[in-house]
Amino acid sequence: MSENAKNQLQELLQSLGCDKNCADFQPLPPAPPYLHGSTVTVTFPDGRSVQGTGRGNGKSDAEIAASQAALEQMHIDHADLFMDWNEVSVKAQLGDALIKLGVYLSKEFMTAEDKSKRLQTLESDKHLAKIFDQWKDNRDPDLTIWEPYLGEKRKATLVEALLWRRFGTQVISVTAPQQLQSLLESLVLPPD
Repeated sequence: MSENAKNQLQELLQSLGCDKNCADFQPLPPAPPYLHGSTVTVTFPDGRSVQGTGRGNGKSDAEIAASQAALEQMHIDHADLFMDWNEVSVKAQLGDALIKLGVYLSKEFMTAEDKSKRLQTLESDKHLAKIFDQWKDNRDPDLTIWEPYLGEKRKATLVEALLWRRFGTQVISVTAPQQLQSLLESLVLPPD
């Protein structure tokens, strides 16, 4: 992530699928001893809004200072906006495993070929992105912060992560990690 607070703010907005219009910078009247001032108002898709004000030696410095103030306020009031995409990706992989398990245990598809074709459809980023859009259109509370400019891959990742959060504990028992660890150990070959 960039060290410049204005760039950090833009990167955050981009990760949420927002365009540059989510952050509105307005100049402030000059005030001694600083020459420039700026206020940024950041409005998120779910209606939340954060404002930051800053001053600096130039317009750019003032916008950076305003961005820093807005980011600090977001960390206090809206920490959920700062996604750990590595963690989300792990949850998405778990959600993907649930999709696979669902298809392979389904009695609707009898042959390995049918199951494979169904998986190719259900697991595709394109399909999962459409699911994201449908859930968002239905005002799913977990998706209100996301803008429609979010990329297909990110939409798919979020859907898979939500599948894990919503169904993981219903499908996987408390002892599953230990049982699966035993399964993995049974697949280890002794050294030659």
